[in-house]
Amino acid sequence: MLAIFLMVRQSHTIWLFSALHGNNLIHRLNRFSASRGKQRLEVSILMDEVKNMKMKNWTLNTNKVRAWAENQPKSDNLNAVLLSLTLGDNAGTDELRSTYWTAIRSIGSTMEGFPSARRGRESTLTEEQELVLATVEESVAAAIAQIPTESQDMILSVIVPHGRTGGVYGSFSELVDSYRSKAHSYMIKSIKENRWDGLKVDKNGVPVIEPSPVKADMEVSEEE
Repeated sequence: MLAIFLMVRQSHTIWLFSALHGNNLIHRLNRFSASRGKQRLEVSILMDEVKNMKMKNWTLNTNKVRAWAENQPKSDNLNAVLLSLTLGDNAGTDELRSTYWTAIRSIGSTMEGFPSARRGRESTLTEEQELVLATVEESVAAAIAQIPTESQDMILSVIVPHGRTGGVYGSFSELVDSYRSKAHSYMIKSIKENRWDGLKVDKNGVPVIEPSPVKADMEVSEEE
């Protein structure tokens, strides 16, 4: 009989989230540890303040996590993230939903390539567009991350940040994050310029985007 446990400490209280044969339970505990065979999973997250998370924000943030999770190897930490996603989907209040999101973010911060939340103005994209963009971004990141370790130092020595930024990437993960960000920026730009609707992809999930005009074409158009 398999049970997955996730422990979250909120202020001076420890909450245990468990999923056992589809039954979601929440218990208040003082201490908790879980072990399965030789593996041990213990997660403790300190939450100084819980901010209520509306369903729209939950969907927007978790879409990125779900897309990222599809390309991750199986692990106890990944199981804990997936469990928190399920429980958050079924949460009855914004406060409880924010608790699960804090758990996801805290566990994910220890995992390679976990997508960070973007800061700035509120997105104008639909939920469907957000999901498409998140899926494409994580597919790009996963493809770059699969470059063999023995080739990464060579790549880091010649592929560097934008000229105005200077320096080099501190790690291969930083380079991966950069390509994820570039993919996002290009897709947003394509939507704003009406070269893509943010939804259309081919059977392999590749976005069908009309290329931006090359500079020579733009100059000819202006002369006409």
